[in-house]
Amino acid sequence: MKRVVVIGGGISGLAAAHRLWELSRQKPDALQITLLEAGERLGGVIETRRQDGFLLEGGPDSFLSEKPAAVELCKRIGLEARLLGTREEFRRSFIYLKGRLVPVPAGFYLIAPTRLEALAGTRLLSVPGKFRALLELVIPPKKGTAEEDESVASFVRRRLGREVLDRIAQPMIAGIYSADPEKLSLRATFPRFLDLERDSGSVIRGLLRKQEGREKADREASGPRYSLFLTLRDGIGSLVDGLRRRMTGVRFRTGFSAARIERGEKWEIFSKEGERLEAESLLIAAPAPEAARLLGGVDSVLAAELSGIPYESVATVNLGFDQNELSDLPRGFGFVVPAVEKRNLIGCTFSSFKFAGRATEGKILLRLFIGGAAGRGFLQLSDSNLEQAVLRDIREILGAGNRPEFVSVRRHPSSMPQYGVGHLERVDRIFKRCEAVPGLYLAGNAYRGIGLPDCIREAEQAAERAWYHFQKCQVQSDTQIV
Repeated sequence: MKRVVVIGGGISGLAAAHRLWELSRQKPDALQITLLEAGERLGGVIETRRQDGFLLEGGPDSFLSEKPAAVELCKRIGLEARLLGTREEFRRSFIYLKGRLVPVPAGFYLIAPTRLEALAGTRLLSVPGKFRALLELVIPPKKGTAEEDESVASFVRRRLGREVLDRIAQPMIAGIYSADPEKLSLRATFPRFLDLERDSGSVIRGLLRKQEGREKADREASGPRYSLFLTLRDGIGSLVDGLRRRMTGVRFRTGFSAARIERGEKWEIFSKEGERLEAESLLIAAPAPEAARLLGGVDSVLAAELSGIPYESVATVNLGFDQNELSDLPRGFGFVVPAVEKRNLIGCTFSSFKFAGRATEGKILLRLFIGGAAGRGFLQLSDSNLEQAVLRDIREILGAGNRPEFVSVRRHPSSMPQYGVGHLERVDRIFKRCEAVPGLYLAGNAYRGIGLPDCIREAEQAAERAWYHFQKCQVQSDTQIV
């Protein structure tokens, strides 16, 4: 029986172990899977819990349906009936600007419009800012190769102007990546915009064409349809629970902190207490700095590349209110805050508006985000001072009255990898180096996407590479015997 050890019990490690488990069922007793997690529970940043009639998400609360890996995994583990879309009657978002919540223009796609009349009517941009954005239709594409990278900020300024960057693109992107757009790689995060510029000569023109094609496809589509964002009725934590329940025979070791690994004829994994495990293959689904630490004695060049991926820290704050305390809360999914506003918040989700079942009748659940590249200082505050800072913002922005019924703070130190310009080139070097080390595989949000579907896709692909390596070795062994 071959042995594989997965290091990391977040969604990437769980998805990798599950895919190995699925593949190994083709050949019973062919593979022993052990998953190691340094913490006392599985799921990593995913944490769902109930409190006083509220359903709280300490980490991610949803995933994109247009990236299929998460939906497909839910189907395979029996959770398809538990998928839950957003509440359509609340389907709009806001940007906090100059003391008011301004709706994001209808059809606006992160940095550019798909409906010109909505751009013309928005209060987010000044008249000169709107004219500058429309000039994007006639600005010639940047000359260069298809693989050439640039920062998100550079691209948005060049194509649509500074106002679009400061007032729309920066807060929208910070709400996803918690990153500084001046450093964030466009090719690694939003390659679609570079492709639109190259193929259509204009981002706006390309989006308008795609919108026309999408509307035609929507009219002709059949079968089940999902909203853009999905969650699970009992929270994202039920995905973690479902994966663990299904993986019968997999050995889960929580509280196992890997101190070092060595590579000889087999992989050897040593705990801080001195316990030693052996495996033919090792799949590391831990953050890049942890992977670098573990691999330092195996391949120093690989470890150095992994160490070069920077991280930012974030925190989520759940607030439960009686609806009378937020009587003027606008109908929508929430809002983001531009860095130029110099607030404590990155953004706020109106969780009980976004998804059904997040609060009991007469209650409102808010979910706030702080930290990231623009808010490092706030995370140095104590929980009580952090609460005071975010409550001050909520009172000034939303008009909240008394103190909420509860405040729940969840910190995620060094949890958000920062995809700097040239990130994909670094990732290519990492994986080429990894391929030269037999039986070593990497997965996680540090490489080719930070969302749940990205993590699941990357983890399953790593698991499949490990499985097919086992099969190749078995064929070679059988051939030698013959």
